[in-house]
Amino acid sequence: MKIRSVLNGAMLLSMLIVASAQAAPEPSPTPVKWELSLTPSSPMRIEVDLGSGRQTFWYLLYTVTNNTGREVDFHPNIVRVNEIESEVPADMASSMPEQASRITVDPAIVGPRPKVFSAIRELHAKTHPFLVRPVDAITTLRQGKDNALTSVAIFKDLDVRVSKFTVFFSGLSGERLRKPNPAYKPDTKGSADRKDVSQRFFLLTKTLAMPYTLPGDVRTRRYATPILGRMKWVMR
Repeated sequence: MKIRSVLNGAMLLSMLIVASAQAAPEPSPTPVKWELSLTPSSPMRIEVDLGSGRQTFWYLLYTVTNNTGREVDFHPNIVRVNEIESEVPADMASSMPEQASRITVDPAIVGPRPKVFSAIRELHAKTHPFLVRPVDAITTLRQGKDNALTSVAIFKDLDVRVSKFTVFFSGLSGERLRKPNPAYKPDTKGSADRKDVSQRFFLLTKTLAMPYTLPGDVRTRRYATPILGRMKWVMR
């Protein structure tokens, strides 16, 4: 019995080691590189008349402050990842792909139409008088509260079937991690199709994840207020 217990313990330990090795990389528990402070608003909707009718956009105001002790080049990379839910059974998903559950990705619009940004700026003129365009947020950020930068991340409208979405905000930290690609396929001489050649490493960046839930159903979500979950740092 004792030998069996030792063997079971060894197997459990080896399984934990393998699981740990395969787990997604996480950022350092304490900052190891420069890190900027972010104050985001809740995601909001706005309707703008672009000449061909009113269109709905989502946007997120944010203020970023540099307290690192030195100037930092700020290159925000903001992405919204959406979870589309469906009532289609899993065994029917392949025959009904447009109605199956899936994940979609919407990068923030760096160069939104002038009318969209102007409408947002006018709406928040009293609380955010120095709002800068997303393209102008790519800059060298000087130190201190007086040099804080306020801008906006603008996204296209959400599918009414989206029940959850997460906003990933990169560019706030200098922490990077290079990980080998397990699916790496080296090029071979005379290869006729170079599309199958994958990159050897992935460069992961410390990124702030802000998860939201949209309560209700497809009839009411377009009016629902997003509920913020627990924000956390991830490597992405």
